[in-house]
Formats: sequence, C-alpha cells, structure tokens
Amino acid sequence: MHKKTTIIYRTSFIAICLSLLTFVSVEVKAQSFEGGLSLYEEAQYTKAVVIFNRLNSPEAKLFSGKSYFSMGKYVRAKDYLNSVPQNAPKDIYLEALYTSSLSDFQLGHFDQALTKLLQFENEQVKTQLVTDALQLYDEILNFLTLNQRKDVYQSVTSKRLKFDLVKTALGKVNYSTARLLINEYKETVAEDSLSSEVQELQSMVSDSLNYAMQIAFGRQLEAPEGITYNIGAALPEYDTGDREFDISQGLYFGYLLAAEEYNQHHNDKKAFIRYKNTGAETDSSEYVMTDFAWNYNVDAVLGPLFSEPAGEMSRLAEMYQIPMLAPLANSDTLNVDNPYLFQANPTFASHGKKMARFAVNRLNMDTLAVLAERNSLGEASAFAFREEAEKNGGKVVHFFVEDLESEGYEVAEYTKYLTADSLKIDSLGNYHNVDAVYAPFTGQAAPTLIDLLLIDLEATDSPVTVLGSQEWGATPIPEDRLGDRRIYFSESYYINSKSDKVDQFRQNFSGRFGIEANRFAMIGYDAATYLLQTLDRVKNPDLLKNALSRQPLYEGLISNIRFDGTHVNQEVKIFRLSADNGIQPAN
Repeated sequence: MHKKTTIIYRTSFIAICLSLLTFVSVEVKAQSFEGGLSLYEEAQYTKAVVIFNRLNSPEAKLFSGKSYFSMGKYVRAKDYLNSVPQNAPKDIYLEALYTSSLSDFQLGHFDQALTKLLQFENEQVKTQLVTDALQLYDEILNFLTLNQRKDVYQSVTSKRLKFDLVKTALGKVNYSTARLLINEYKETVAEDSLSSEVQELQSMVSDSLNYAMQIAFGRQLEAPEGITYNIGAALPEYDTGDREFDISQGLYFGYLLAAEEYNQHHNDKKAFIRYKNTGAETDSSEYVMTDFAWNYNVDAVLGPLFSEPAGEMSRLAEMYQIPMLAPLANSDTLNVDNPYLFQANPTFASHGKKMARFAVNRLNMDTLAVLAERNSLGEASAFAFREEAEKNGGKVVHFFVEDLESEGYEVAEYTKYLTADSLKIDSLGNYHNVDAVYAPFTGQAAPTLIDLLLIDLEATDSPVTVLGSQEWGATPIPEDRLGDRRIYFSESYYINSKSDKVDQFRQNFSGRFGIEANRFAMIGYDAATYLLQTLDRVKNPDLLKNALSRQPLYEGLISNIRFDGTHVNQEVKIFRLSADNGIQPAN
C-alpha cells in the first residue's frame, strides 16, 4: 500500500508526564529523561531522541517513538513504540499502542492500525486516550476507498473488524456492490446466515430505493479529524546571484503561503510542504522522488522546475503512484502514457488548440493560414492549430512550417499568399481569401519574425488578422506598425492589476516573507492551492490522481487551471493587442 497520510498528534500528555517520576529510581536518569522531555516539548525532536535512546525504561521508549513520529520517521517510530512491554504501566502502554497505530496509518498499513485501535474497546475506563482511539477507528473506516477496504478485509482475521469494514461501506458503494460485500461477509465470516450481524447488514440493503437515498447522502468519504497532507516541493537550490534564484524562491514561497492559508481555514486538517533540492546531478531528480516516497510518505509533489527533470521524476511518480503537479513545465512530450503527471502550464499544443477554437468559433473565421519555424516550440502549436481548426469546421489553406533561419528569416515567400492586391492575386495559382494567419513564433528569433511579418503584411496591404503565440504579447511593437490590424495572442499567465485578490496576496506575501511577490510566487500559489482544494474535496489522497483531472475550474491570481479530463491544463487565455487599447483580454 502507498497511503501516505499523517494524523496530527493530540498533545495531551499531562497524565503521562506526572506518572514518569514514579519510574525513575536514579536521580541522574530522571534528570536525563526530564531534559529529553523538555527538548521534546520544544519540538527539538532530533536532540530529544538522543537522550531517550540512551535510556531503557518504558517511558523512554515511548518518547523515542513519539520523537521519531514527530520527525516523520514512522518505521523507526514503530520499532520503539512496539518495544514498550504490555506489563508497563497502562497509560504508557496504551499511549505507545495509540501512537503506533498513528504510524501505521501514516504508512498506509490500515489493517495494522485498525487492529491496534480495536483493542481499546476492551478498556473499561474510557479515558480521553481511549475515546480518541475509538474515534480514530471509526474515522479510518469511513476514510477508506473501496480498494483500500478490500486490502484490509483480506488482511485481517478479526470477525468484528470484517463486519465493520462491510457495514461502513454501505451507503458509499452502489447497490449491487453493497449486496456483493454482504454475500462475501456471509461466506467468509458468518457461520449462521441468520446471525444478527448478517440481518443488520441485509436490512440496510432491503430496499433499493431507500439505499439509493443513503448513497445520495453518504457516498462522500470523510477524513479523520486532524489529518495532515504532506506535499513534496521539488525545486533546485540556487545562489542568490543566479538568474533562476527568483524563480525557485518565488515558487516555494508561493507553495508555503498557500499551505499556511489552507491551515488557517481548516481546524481539523493541516497541510505541510516538504522541500527537497533537486540539485544539478543527472540522477538527483530520481533520488528526490525516491526520498519523498520512502522517507516523507508524501501525498503529492509540486514541481520540479523545468520539463527535463519533470520527465525524469515522472517515471518514479508512476512507480510510487504519487501524483505530480508541475507548475512550469510545458513540454508536449511529458504526458505520454503517464497517468500521474499533471502540467499546470498549458503545452504549446494546448495554445494551438485554444487559438484555433477561438478563431473558428468566436471570430467566425473559416479560411486560415499557418506560418511557423521548423523545429521550434511553436511547431507543436502549428500542427495542433491545424488539426483543431479543421475539427471545428475551419480550413487551413496554407500551412508553412519551414526552416526560416536558413532562409535568413525572409518570409515574403509565404506572406505573398496573404495579400489583398488583386494583381498579385491573379498571378498566384493557389490563392485563397485568407481570414487570419497563425504565427506561433518562439525563442530568440520571435521578435525578428514578428517585425518582418508585420512589415510584409503592411507592404502588401493585407488586412489579414494575426493570431500569435505568447511572444506577441511580450515583444514591443511600434504603434504605427500595429495600425488598425487585429492581433490576438495566447497566454498562460495574466495578472489583473485591478484585482483585489491580487492586492491582498501581495500584502500577505510581503508581510510574511519581507520581499515583493513576483509572478512565480503567484504561479506557485495557484498550483498549490489547486492541489489542496482537490485534496479537500476528495479527502483521501488515493483519489487524488483521478480527481485532479476532473477538478472544477480554479480561477487563480495569475492563471486559471482546469484539466478537463486530461493531464494538461486547458485554460489558455486569449488577448487582443491594439494601438489604441494596448493589451486587453479577448475571451
């Protein structure tokens, strides 16, 4: 199993701490334990565990385990917690048993966690710890997915636990599945088909209509109170003088602020960002993903920074079944056959598809041309544009994806087909009255190509509309060259300077980190918030992979995110560029 959820530990240790002195016979030992306890209460777990590990008393083993648990080292924690003997004072033993069950839950060992928690039902005195344990038992039962429930059912031997697994599934699964689970229980557990347990289960599915009403109100899983979601942040570490430093720092601080705001609005659940440096070595991305899976038990990963390390990490993301949301990577080849990788930054193909739908459906254009540089990132946009335009009823009559660099970026050979000059029209054997040309120029050559294309269109007196890539919005174009031509371009990110939400974020960010928020801080905030909102909706991280692709539209600070059943964000924005109004949203 790969469930990786933490329970926030209930910090009521007064009774235990008061009883500790009765087990200390040597003054030096007492001082050592009290020193460790003081460090533990100050959250200095690494130092505290050094002291506890020197001692061999039940309470020392308990607090060694609790210290490792607080550090997220759950396997090591269980080693110490399970070594607390049953003949230890009851409050010490039960505290160890409860914390061990929390570790099992964190590791996804739901069968072991539930088996341990069920033992608390035998306690006659219902202390707060016993009450918490029994509450957690019920909460885990209502948290499990059907597949997790199956694994636990097949692993445990307790008839009571099997009964509870089936009973708490009813109302969360459809009618036929509910009847199947009851039959399974009758065959594997119940010796008498008329037993009270079987009768109770059958009464819950006696009427399909009433059962349908149960599903309507009880299908949603519930997260245990105090659940913590662990989110990995895979980012490279740069020196402050490096160009990429502001990118990495902005994303990370954006993640942190999103998690902190989530925690402020949720008293019963928390989210923590676990940072790991992806480094510069070729194998560092794979190492980070393994570290997240083995040592941090993360529910999802935000990052990495660019497409190449994202590709390296995605293979292990699939192997460990950990969803990965990349905020910046926009390669069109990353998502091939990988169900665990999600790209919050739309790909170049996504830009092409969006612009095609905009041209055909919004601008009512049906005759189009394409001009792009071969082997550039815009090439993927060009092919996607043609396919999507023709799918929506348009026709691409001229499709030029050429090695423009080798031709000295001379585009007149292609723009002649966009002319409105009747004399030139007559001389062309393959002429169509083109409504628009899609020119997804990218890279260093983009400003040059933009300038040359506009010069040629002006020289030939062509009124054709220009549809462009993000570079059209980033390249300064003289007003006289823009004229009254309609120019539209696609963009992944846009900051509304008049937005109250953006202003509030900037204030919160500068107050929290002491620096101004850059665009990458907003990108990181949007990606982390989208992920946390999805977790908040589905409760159980095992459902996250499928839920991310179906999460409703998120309208963020700088980007909108909606995967629309895919693994690439489909929310590309379209803007109009004009001499009179500058850049304005067009969709």
